Amino acid sequence: MADGWATKRARACVSCALRLLCAVDSRWLDVSISLSMYSLVWRTFSWSLDAFDTDVSTLRDTSTWVIHGTNIMSYLGLLLLVFFPPVYIVQTIVLTLRAHPEHFVDHIFVCAQFVVAVLTTISNFSGTVDLVLVPLVSDLLLHVWQWCAVLSACVAVLALPLYITASRPRVWHMLWLPCVVCSASASDLSLVLQAQDASSLLSLGFVMWGASIIPGVCFAVGHIRRSLRSFELPTLISPLSVVSQLALGIMALGVQSKRVWGGTVGPATAPLLLGELAMAAGAVLGLVLWAASAAWFVNAHVLVAWMQWSHGSSGWSISVCKVAYPVASFTMATIYVARVWSARSALVCSQFLIAYLSFVLLIVPVARAAVSTARLIRRMCKKRVTSDRRLPTYGTIQSM
Repeated sequence: MADGWATKRARACVSCALRLLCAVDSRWLDVSISLSMYSLVWRTFSWSLDAFDTDVSTLRDTSTWVIHGTNIMSYLGLLLLVFFPPVYIVQTIVLTLRAHPEHFVDHIFVCAQFVVAVLTTISNFSGTVDLVLVPLVSDLLLHVWQWCAVLSACVAVLALPLYITASRPRVWHMLWLPCVVCSASASDLSLVLQAQDASSLLSLGFVMWGASIIPGVCFAVGHIRRSLRSFELPTLISPLSVVSQLALGIMALGVQSKRVWGGTVGPATAPLLLGELAMAAGAVLGLVLWAASAAWFVNAHVLVAWMQWSHGSSGWSISVCKVAYPVASFTMATIYVARVWSARSALVCSQFLIAYLSFVLLIVPVARAAVSTARLIRRMCKKRVTSDRRLPTYGTIQSM
């Protein structure tokens, strides 16, 4: 009896462990990226208000609950990111019993998501590092960024062969997203580095940005052509991730180039200060890419609303994490447009986008949880009423 009870308990423990392993998937990374991006949006918005007059800077919300909420989200995203790799490796070893080409493609996409999560975390925490800890943390962050750059390049190199040999459609432009995010995070990381290291890092950031702009935009346009058949909002606005990050990356690199390369003279063909030249080029290119993102953001929502009104399609079904990252990327790009061009209209648009993002990340999950709880309570009440009706009464027992 004791051996049988121990065997049943061991089987139950193994079954529970397997269920926990199955529960760990790429959605952990989606949640981590969404939390880190939301915190980064708030920090960037508060920093960008310094470029305006005091009347606009009074819009800054310095209440304690916003600060603590942003910090809590940052550390929650970091916690999910730290615990994901070992659990996912164990899951891959235990649950992947046979090698299949589609499994390899899935692992490549998860690797791309992991790199984006790490780079977003670096950007989120690089601006909050204490001055005393800068010499200790800067080297660690630089080494992590270098490894992420290598992984991003490997994923980008494998993207085209995987696209040609794939058996089913995927969101292929996401494989170039790590390179784009790598270029954007280089500008944030340069804040905690020495001048020489920051100069080399910015150069690598421009290289990563230039290597990813053509394939990223091409595959984003291809995804738009395919998504016009589904009319679902998460699918339609997915290309905003790449295009908005491209706009954000080139503007952020231009801003930091003016700081790092302020006294450096450019080449003989353009005898200007290199920082001013990079700042001007980043501002113009970023504005063009941001305009493309803004146009598609508006067109996607108008298209979903039109299909809802004319055909009754349910395109407003929101997948929180799939909507949060594109909207957060577009919000960051809008904040940088307001900062670089001193555009108050862009600042107002960024406030609207922050409210939109807060609604998606905070209110939608709470509303869904409330609806699910109400349905569960209603179902339990119905079962209880049905069971009470089936119980025999005292009169029926006497007649029997």
